[in-house]
Amino acid sequence: MASTFLENLQSLELLPFLFAVVLGGAVGLEREVHGRPAGLRTHILVCLCATMLISVSRQAVDGEILLGEAGSVVFDPNRMGAGIVTGIGFLGAATVLRIGDLVRGITTAACIWYVAGLGIVIGHGAYALATVGTLVVVTVLLVINKLAHGISPVVYRRITVRADVADLPALAEKVTAVLESADLSIKDVAGGREEGTARLTVFVGMKSALVAPAVVDELCAIDGVTRANWSVLD
Repeated sequence: MASTFLENLQSLELLPFLFAVVLGGAVGLEREVHGRPAGLRTHILVCLCATMLISVSRQAVDGEILLGEAGSVVFDPNRMGAGIVTGIGFLGAATVLRIGDLVRGITTAACIWYVAGLGIVIGHGAYALATVGTLVVVTVLLVINKLAHGISPVVYRRITVRADVADLPALAEKVTAVLESADLSIKDVAGGREEGTARLTVFVGMKSALVAPAVVDELCAIDGVTRANWSVLD
């Protein structure tokens, strides 16, 4: 039995596992350096597992191992690959965190999904494709991330104003005038009354949320306004 194990060990192709460790580790290292929830170990393990499963499926199709009754194939590489890509979603979802309108971990989830696919490619022996793909991914993570910091995305906020006034349309005109003077893009306005108090809700878009304190102060200075607050969208 020991001799059989040694023979199987000698015939084992170690090159796919080496590529899985190096290429999967390259993506994981970048995530680790940036302090992401899934780092070096997670990416290597995902890539290794996918490589191992695809390798064993290919050997089964070649008739070397894991044949069922009457020679039927137990593992199909195509189904195995589809299962890996689908099943890895739960691990990627665990890295995504949302706080208000701030979402963290989407890129890390995409990286986990990528290394799972990378393991499939390596398991099929497409080492050149795996290497080029990983170089592109690491370049995107390092270079595009720096370029993205120079982009000012539009952020969306909800502004709620409460006032003891009888004329709600007049209040809406004054509030929108303040927001437009602050260069905010008004997307929608909703109003109503609660226990005799006028309530106005305005949805706005802007390039920077740093204007919030000044805008709230100006809104509170409007005659009749008792409260104004700034909140993120749910």
